[in-house]
Amino acid sequence: MNSRIITNGPLDINKQAVEASFSKAAEHYDQFAQLQRDIGLQLFKQLSADKPANILDLGCGTGYFSEKLADFYPHSSLTCFDLSSAMLEQVKQKNLVQVTCQQGDIDKQPFPKNFFDLIFSNLVVQWSADLGCCLQQLKESLTTGGKLHISTLLDGSLHELTQAWKSVDSHPHTNSFLSLAVIEELLAPLAFQSLKITTETRTLEYDNVIEVMRALKGIGANHVHGHQRLKLQGRQLINQLEQGYSPFVNDNGLLNLTYQVCYIEAVK
Repeated sequence: MNSRIITNGPLDINKQAVEASFSKAAEHYDQFAQLQRDIGLQLFKQLSADKPANILDLGCGTGYFSEKLADFYPHSSLTCFDLSSAMLEQVKQKNLVQVTCQQGDIDKQPFPKNFFDLIFSNLVVQWSADLGCCLQQLKESLTTGGKLHISTLLDGSLHELTQAWKSVDSHPHTNSFLSLAVIEELLAPLAFQSLKITTETRTLEYDNVIEVMRALKGIGANHVHGHQRLKLQGRQLINQLEQGYSPFVNDNGLLNLTYQVCYIEAVK
């Protein structure tokens, strides 16, 4: 498993590099984002049929769920917030009604306090450099009784690829993720009126290592904090990665890639 030491302190994340990675992926993101859609649809099922006046789609990406939120809550004002300007351009092309696009960092949220009745965030907060602070800001921007719906990834995600890379060198080539215990620890002092956390495991299958890497690059998730330059390249690298991935080939001859998913429902 790809574990992280329990810490509530800030992490060193190059947000400019993250923004560049997702912006590069923006035009073809939806071709590779089936996992994101599946998890987001599970998150979407949590939503209630009330009538929030103001909604935030935090880390909206291309606006796939922004569009669904706009349809489900046709009388609400929706703010689409993302680090990538190129992603927001994809949202604007959808010509959604009562929608405002705003570029920014989830760790430096510009929102007024007590403003949003609903915050929806699908697979975004794992890019926070200080999740405790990020969650605090989200709570502050919620109205009393406002609802927070978040999905994120947990420790153990991408562990097959993490182990395969260890056959190449000792540098990190996949990002680490917080454990469930740490997330619970960060949520506890926020004292939400109600809080529900659920988890699940999702495993994808790929034909080969190249397809695994292409899928991550396609959704902009190939940026790695503290990434080191490889000495191996080309076929030599692929051969070594395939050898390292061999323990994770399933009975169908396909390569497993596992995601540990966490869903958070909270009411202020």
